[in-house]
This record gives sequence, structure tokens and C-alpha cells, in this order.
Amino acid sequence: MAAQEQLRLRRPRTFCDRKDVLNELNDAELIKRYRLDREGILFVTNLVRETLARPTARNKALSPEMKVIITLRFLATGKMQLCNSDDLGPSQQTVSRVITETLDALSSRPILAQFIKFPITPQETQRKKMEFVQIAGFPGVIGVIDGIHIRITAPKEFEAEYVNRKRYHSINTQIVFDAKYKIIDIVANWP
Repeated sequence: MAAQEQLRLRRPRTFCDRKDVLNELNDAELIKRYRLDREGILFVTNLVRETLARPTARNKALSPEMKVIITLRFLATGKMQLCNSDDLGPSQQTVSRVITETLDALSSRPILAQFIKFPITPQETQRKKMEFVQIAGFPGVIGVIDGIHIRITAPKEFEAEYVNRKRYHSINTQIVFDAKYKIIDIVANWP
């Protein structure tokens, strides 16, 4: 009886209107807000569509396009999640969950393997060496390496290990580029 009374008194869920930015904005505006045009947003969405899609429309489930748009907005502007919620419609909690889900999907091994490939055959290696000779007269180079500390939110476990020499939390990241500025290797595993 008490459970039925509780259900009766429960507030009905309200859903804010969600913007359809792919149809409302032109490519110039999309690039300004999301760093990609319509075609680019759809390309990224198609990479992770199966992972992000929900088999139901219950509770107004977000489309994979909207999840990618929310994530791109956060990455492009660095705006707080509450601002993204205000701009696009979903709640702050949903924005937070969507960003994590989308970034996990985009950083999966199968997706990364499509774009980040270190040359392993003798032909690929020779071609990379020739590209460096052509642009800089620099012989015997397959790729150039650099490192960067990428700022992160303090982790709950092993927090002190992620504080760098400049006293902020970061992940030490190593990136190797080829002569065409394409990433051919990346390691972002270490505090």
C-alpha cells in the first residue's frame, strides 16, 4: 500500500526540448561551435553509432548524433557540463554520462587502429623516410616524437602519482607524427 502511495505522489519526469543543431545550423556555425562541419560530425557518429545506439526510445533516449554533438561541444569549448546542458537540452548528469560514454567509444582499440598505424613493412618504412627527406632533407627518419602533459581531473586512486613537476594533475603522453602530421603512435598510459 505504501509503495502505491509513493508512486502516486512521485513527480512526473520532465524533459527539456533538445536542439537539432545538425538541421538548425549551417556548416560555418557548426565548425565554430563543434570544430567539425555536418559531414565531419556524421563521420564521427558513424564510427561509434553501434556502440552509442540504444535499442529503445524509452525516456527519450539520446541519438548517437546527439551524444557526439554533446561531446564535441564539451571538447571544443571546454564549457562546463551545465552550460552544455543549458545549450542542448539534456540534464547535466546526462551530459556527464554521455561525454564519458562517447570518449570511451572513440578511444576503443578498433577505432584507434583505423587512424593510428605505425609503419611496419619495409615498403611503408621506406615511404615514411622518403617523405622526411622531401620536406626537410632529413634522412632515415620515420617519425618525430614529442611528449606533453595532458591536464586531468585528480583521480581518486593514486592521486599523488599524477601530480607533475608543475604541480598539476596530468597524464604523460608521448606522440609520434609522420611527415604529413598524422599520428602514427601514441602512448598515454603513465602518470
